[in-house]
Amino acid sequence: MKRKFERKYFFIIFMIVSGFFMFIALGNGFWRESAPYKIDSVEINARLNDQGELLVEELSVYTLSRNNRTATKKLHLSYPSVLNSYSIEVSQGTGVVREISSSPGGFDARIFLEQEVTQFLMTTEYSLSGVVEIGTDIAVLSYRFWEPNSDAMTRDISLSIELPEAIISRITKDDISVRPYKEARVEIEGNSVKLRMKSVLSNASGEIKISFPKNIASTMPNAVSTTVSKSSIRKEHEIAMFQQAFLSGLIGFQIAVPFFVLFFTFILFGVEPQVKSEIGYRIYDVPGYILNAVIRNPFQEVDHNGFLATILEMHNSGEIFIGENSISVKATHNGIPTQQQWALQAIKSLKRNEDGSIEIPDAENNSVSLNEFREHYSLWQKNAMRSVKSGRFYEYLGSTVMSVFSIFYLIIWSMILKFLFGNWQIYLSFPDESLVLSIVLYADWCLGWLLLVVPKRIFARWTPSGRLFYMEWKKSEKDLLSKPSLNNDDLSKLVAMGHLQNLIANRQKVNEQQLSVLRQLQKLELLLDKAKS
Repeated sequence: MKRKFERKYFFIIFMIVSGFFMFIALGNGFWRESAPYKIDSVEINARLNDQGELLVEELSVYTLSRNNRTATKKLHLSYPSVLNSYSIEVSQGTGVVREISSSPGGFDARIFLEQEVTQFLMTTEYSLSGVVEIGTDIAVLSYRFWEPNSDAMTRDISLSIELPEAIISRITKDDISVRPYKEARVEIEGNSVKLRMKSVLSNASGEIKISFPKNIASTMPNAVSTTVSKSSIRKEHEIAMFQQAFLSGLIGFQIAVPFFVLFFTFILFGVEPQVKSEIGYRIYDVPGYILNAVIRNPFQEVDHNGFLATILEMHNSGEIFIGENSISVKATHNGIPTQQQWALQAIKSLKRNEDGSIEIPDAENNSVSLNEFREHYSLWQKNAMRSVKSGRFYEYLGSTVMSVFSIFYLIIWSMILKFLFGNWQIYLSFPDESLVLSIVLYADWCLGWLLLVVPKRIFARWTPSGRLFYMEWKKSEKDLLSKPSLNNDDLSKLVAMGHLQNLIANRQKVNEQQLSVLRQLQKLELLLDKAKS
């Protein structure tokens, strides 16, 4: 039993640790960042001129690891934006910039740094055309200020776009849309639109769109005609709002459901029924293993005290005789209860003396093999619990409901949600919410595994008859303990309820013959403890 217990809990710990890597370490965008350096902050200052050309200056602060001496800067544009020119500079003495590739679609450059450099400022300047789109019923300035597949994430991006007077005077905050939605704070200050974002992942895409009247863009030679429209921009914004609301609602749902299910399962199936004591309800011929399981170990398994009580009952009925260091067994056993038959088989597995009696070996004797005795005791224990469960003392419906909820909702459903959102890459647009969702799903995952090993009695309860049986026998236990002397039947009941050591210590209540039998049972108890270890 001990080894089985350890394997079960080792498996639970293994699943909890595995869940941490699945939900948090490997399942969220923050932990996928593997660049050998950090981009602490990015400050972008852009100006849209009357020609429709966007002039951009980026100031990026890089922090290097000790073993890394290079950094990169990339810009990959999407249609219809076109790169006109660019330049990259770092502070004198910091390092040198080498161009890897460049085209109208962007550039790729690498910076080789001096050995002593741990942090540096990179200044990137470029001009873009094609950022102003003339659509069917509106004009739009589209600028993707953070490109997917950047080298590293950044915790802070600030953007300022200076617009011509003709545009800035005609727009409000409702004309500005940002992706990711709600990850940015946008303000209009003077002739500029200012934006600030936190926690932008390297694979994310940061884009701002500013809508303004179509006739203003028609005078810009660098503007391009596309199919963009008010309805398409509105639809993109509504989809982003829905995704954000859905993600926030899902987080709340995943937090609330376990609390509601735990609370109502306990209220409906875990609260004990109210019963009144009835005189004469006690049944005095109850087998010792039933008393042991129901009175001493409610909602648990029958233990060795129930086995010893069964042995003592056979001694009282004359089926066996417990002597000094040995047990004599009758040649035939007709009509004895099933549990006594199983207990008798366990006793017979011990070493026999020449006269046919069964020797009770000392627990310190390591030369005695107890494997067969352990197997027979386990069989007796399983059959005893089968009889206890058939007695309808407990209701396990609440425990069953909680086990089903743990497996299908807290464990399987949490894992399905995590893989779905991972495949959809929601974390690219909503990194903070995705991290919170990952933590909540991991908490649900851990709770699901822990609920599978909590004691059944938490979400189980007595049946009315079982509760009454327990109450009456607890009173009977006190009555038996207060008696000045005990008969053999009293001894078997008290042994079943775990009072063997007290009976041996308190010799005034037992005679010499009873004390001798109890001491042999004590030897059997030590033998059982050794067999189970």
